[in-house]
Amino acid sequence: MKHENPRCVTLLMVGLASVAACKKSAAEQKDETEEQSVIVSAIGKEDVAEVLSYVADLRPYAEVKIYSPVPDRILYFPWKDGQEVKRGETIALIRKETLDKGLEQMVAQMESLDAQIHNLESELARSKDLLAAGVITRQVFDQVQTSYLSTKAQRKALEAGRGQLAVTANNAVITAPIAGVIAGKNLETGDLAVPQTPMCQVYDLTKMKASLRLIEADVAKVRLGQQVSLKLDAYPGRLFAGSVTAIMPFLDPATRTNTIEVVIDNPAEPTTGMRALKAGMYGAAEIVVALRKDRVVAPEPSLLLDSNLLAKQRTGETLRKAFVVDAQGVAHVREVTLAARKGSLFEVKTGLNEGDKVVVRGQHGLKDGQKVRVVAAD
Repeated sequence: MKHENPRCVTLLMVGLASVAACKKSAAEQKDETEEQSVIVSAIGKEDVAEVLSYVADLRPYAEVKIYSPVPDRILYFPWKDGQEVKRGETIALIRKETLDKGLEQMVAQMESLDAQIHNLESELARSKDLLAAGVITRQVFDQVQTSYLSTKAQRKALEAGRGQLAVTANNAVITAPIAGVIAGKNLETGDLAVPQTPMCQVYDLTKMKASLRLIEADVAKVRLGQQVSLKLDAYPGRLFAGSVTAIMPFLDPATRTNTIEVVIDNPAEPTTGMRALKAGMYGAAEIVVALRKDRVVAPEPSLLLDSNLLAKQRTGETLRKAFVVDAQGVAHVREVTLAARKGSLFEVKTGLNEGDKVVVRGQHGLKDGQKVRVVAAD
């Protein structure tokens, strides 16, 4: 049997390792010297508006629930949802026979008390004379006087109750407290109305309202009367104008947000005669809170997320990184602080200057100080 020389095997392995090391070194050197192709864009300046954008759900300008003060049958309630009513117009009639009978009973009771009071007045006058003559005691006189005063008090209370019942009976004719449209009708003619359940609602749709919940950082930027642009999913590309009409003087302790109210006019459309805005529509309300002239702006594709920057980012701060290509074709990493957004551009507070050439495509795998080849410029 033939044995291999151990020394020869060792030399062969060392030789193979040397060849592999040479190949690896050459490959690494090639990677280090190879230029990465990129597309760059020059940093410029533009006027930038700081815009706050919040979700908006539209509600009627006024919502009034209609209740029946009388627990009885509905005699008249012809309206349907969506029909318009004028202020003061009759909405419903409620049967009030029970109330009328109650009023008649009260009148009879008051007449009976009037007769008792008349008799007690005469008895009280006689008791005064008898007390003066010493015929009756002071205790007997006091009893007659107490009975007289008590009967008068009963009559006064009954009169007040009769007045309240009369008002309730008059309210059996239910009228519209505001002009608007009927909505959420729950009952029909013939149903039993109860004071605890609304019969329907009346919406004022001449204007619409939206409540926006501002985060704390935006509270100081908004003031009464500021103009608001409303974008709705139902009308792509169309803007509706409104204004800030109310700012709550407190924050919601659960969400740390400040509620403001925006009102938007909702006139009838000239072409259809219908109102464009409807309760329940959903969109975005935008408020321009500042306009800054001639600010440095950077395109969004050049601004990259970085985990290290996100870790050091403070509340209200936006940090990104960008690659700037110098005159020698070398890419350098810049830490960039951003402000307001304008479409696909971001206002730059620090990190970039006008004229800098930033990489907008080709950043994948790019390293600080790496040589690049610019193949196009936006």
